[in-house]
Amino acid sequence: MADAIAPPTALASGLSDRYRIEHELGAGGTATVYLAEDLKHHRKVAIKVLHAELSALLGPERFLKEIELTANLQHPHILPLFDSGSAGGLLYYVMPYVEGETLRGRLERERQLPIADSVRISTEVADALEYAHKHGVIHRDIKPENILLHDGRVLVADFGIALAVQQAGGARMTQTGLSLGTPQYMSPEQAMGEKSIDARSDVYALGAVTYEMLAGDPPFTGSSVQAIVARVMSEKPPSLHTVRDTVPPHVEAATLTALAKLPADRFASAAAFATALNNTSGASASMIHRRNDDGSSVRARMRDPLVLGLGALAIALIATLALVARRSGSNADPFPARIEIVPDSGAPTGTAALSPDGRSVVYTGLAPSGQGVDGTSVTGEGQILYLRHLDQITSRPIAGTDQASSPVFSPDGKWVVFFANRRKLVKVPIDGGAPVPLADVADNGGVDWSSRGDIVIGPGVIEGLKGLFRVNPAGGALIPLTRIDRSRKELSHEWPRFSPDGKTVLFTIWYGSVERSELAAASIDDGKVVPLGVLGARALGVVDGQLVYVRADGMLMAIPFDVSHSRVTGVATPLQESIRLSDGSGGDANAFLTNSGGLVFARGATKRHLVWVDRTGVTRPAMSGERDFASVRLSPNGHQAALEIGANASGDDWILDLDAGTLSPLTTTRNNRNPVWSPDGRRVLYVSSRSGRAAFWWQPADGSGPAVKAGEARHNPWWIDLAPDGHTTVFNAVYDGSFNLESFSLDSTHEEHDLAASPTASEVSGRFSPDGRSLAYNSDESGRMEVYVRPFPEAGARVQVSVNGGIRPVWSADGKSIYFLQGSKMMSATIARDAALRIVSREALFDGVFAPSFDVSKDGTRFLMIQPEASGLSIVAVPNWLTELRRLTSAKGSP
Repeated sequence: MADAIAPPTALASGLSDRYRIEHELGAGGTATVYLAEDLKHHRKVAIKVLHAELSALLGPERFLKEIELTANLQHPHILPLFDSGSAGGLLYYVMPYVEGETLRGRLERERQLPIADSVRISTEVADALEYAHKHGVIHRDIKPENILLHDGRVLVADFGIALAVQQAGGARMTQTGLSLGTPQYMSPEQAMGEKSIDARSDVYALGAVTYEMLAGDPPFTGSSVQAIVARVMSEKPPSLHTVRDTVPPHVEAATLTALAKLPADRFASAAAFATALNNTSGASASMIHRRNDDGSSVRARMRDPLVLGLGALAIALIATLALVARRSGSNADPFPARIEIVPDSGAPTGTAALSPDGRSVVYTGLAPSGQGVDGTSVTGEGQILYLRHLDQITSRPIAGTDQASSPVFSPDGKWVVFFANRRKLVKVPIDGGAPVPLADVADNGGVDWSSRGDIVIGPGVIEGLKGLFRVNPAGGALIPLTRIDRSRKELSHEWPRFSPDGKTVLFTIWYGSVERSELAAASIDDGKVVPLGVLGARALGVVDGQLVYVRADGMLMAIPFDVSHSRVTGVATPLQESIRLSDGSGGDANAFLTNSGGLVFARGATKRHLVWVDRTGVTRPAMSGERDFASVRLSPNGHQAALEIGANASGDDWILDLDAGTLSPLTTTRNNRNPVWSPDGRRVLYVSSRSGRAAFWWQPADGSGPAVKAGEARHNPWWIDLAPDGHTTVFNAVYDGSFNLESFSLDSTHEEHDLAASPTASEVSGRFSPDGRSLAYNSDESGRMEVYVRPFPEAGARVQVSVNGGIRPVWSADGKSIYFLQGSKMMSATIARDAALRIVSREALFDGVFAPSFDVSKDGTRFLMIQPEASGLSIVAVPNWLTELRRLTSAKGSP
């Protein structure tokens, strides 16, 4: 073992008082196993250490709690669990060291096992499964690698580990690969992602292992995961007798019954399977495929002239049908297998992209523990890109993709282009390498990379008043492609998607709300825009003569389309409901279509609850039910809250009575955002784009009067705050390619001033101190978002508040503290005012998954926050979705 890889130093150090790690025994996709000495009991043990990525995703508390159930399983054919814990940031569990080999090792050496050995091994595994099932534990990952052969007996390893990962990781566990099992041994219900898996799924897996021991191969094989899953779902396993005619009828019958597609058609228990494997007397009554032991009658029937004639006729018919199919060009479409990926829970699933060859998916997900893949802190929602090759069952993060959104593959599938922090267009090689900045942008309005090599982006609905831009794949300045038509009240062009030939760009015309969005087409050569008269949030592409798009309500649609003349030629067909639209995205649908008809889409939702959180992290509901909360501000007296409810830049403002728990609408016209209270609590100031351009509006908080326009700034305002005097606002403005911080006077002068307007950085989220003399805000000029404080209104030296990233600063009522979010942590910084502002101390209060909008009570003891709850969030890849598209559109009779 001289060449064995040494264990991580932190792991060895953390275990040194109990175990001395000697060397590595082996490694897999999720864990590494080390041989170690138990120092207390003077025995050899095997320590299985989950990889750092998986350990970070799960966290020690819930995983170790769930694994306790496994520790209580005591059975002669179950490998016991000695110990478990966390060391050096890695989760581990300790098992006996078993000298011998796995069943996989024996199969690799012998390929097919003696029938008696196969039956004995399966019977002993079934005995272990029956015991575990009666104790409420489903293995979920029975395979030859988890079956150990030691001194003539069987030991089943990793019992309950997959379940523990599922319970600890929640919606994230599919990302680790453990919940999916291994495709050759997955039951159809497990392959389909059913959440309720019972004992019969383990029976299926054991049937597949039994089949492999007898036949030399699993019942279903294939070149990729999707190919195997497709066969699991649609085909019957070949008869064992065709590959090994010595297999007894009762063994074949039992094995094929265990492999039945429907759980109801399998054995009800592992014990029943074992009985059938060993029950020769009852075989004839339950045989699935009947035959004589020596096959003589079968051979006799095959020599019968009638059988031979019918066989020849069948062969001729098959050949004729194949010839007709070839001549008509309509060979059978491949089965549209679905592969489900469940990213990290706690963050909305971002837009995913499928590679041009349909073999890989890239998607956004939370960075583990709020950390970037390069080890630096990630603020905000901490999104990075993950890559999943669909012939594998685990995902890996792509380095250099912190704060990534809207990924798209290059035409050759070797690069991914994406928006970084919504302000830069970046490309990164998927096989590893440094990211390459391509262009500075104002916002994420979508990107696509054509088959001809062109890159086109949208300007983003926040900036608006712009058309699409071209970007050189090698980098450089933005080159205008399309122009908005102000006579049609167009605000911007968003979410570009190329036609397969790369000559036409499909995109969305933005009029101010998702519901009013219209699809359009433009030539890549001259940028001439052709509105299509189709209301839709986002075009996904043109495949098989159909323009596929997502409506504002999340319905996936297809409409016949002549791409050469940019015109619709038929009636739209609904294809699928519940395609997610990203929160606050202006219609960015979470779906992607390749030119060859491969589809990837997100499903599920993120429910948002309004909660009170104390300084220790204990939460309780602030109101019943869930809404699509976007922002929250407490009234001066603390008895009410002004809320923005609604996503995709088309929400409304509401007033919540925190004492009574009643919710009343403040606005009813849509497209209203960022409500803040007047100092006396009688009015609410908010931003509305109801008249086309965004402006400030006053509204009585009790609804006793109409809204009154307070002024219109030069630049579109977002995330506003109101000074204690009630006469000045601070807001985010977008111009010169970045977010800047500006002030606006609400009196008759309507003076507007730049407060922080760096051309190379974004300054956002300004909040006035209670006395109005200071302004806390965010800037990313250091390369990541940090919290700063500066004097107001005069210029002066600023002070950095956060030191490891931070967003959305909020002052305490006495002005002595600033609260902000650092990744998933709520931080508190104590402020002192001597000759100048200075930071006295910083403290982490609690950790949790919350949306980046909150407010603090007057006494500073609790926080009003928005808590997301993932509900069935997942990404589904359908590499051969073209089959389904053809079926649905032909059923409608589309021309």
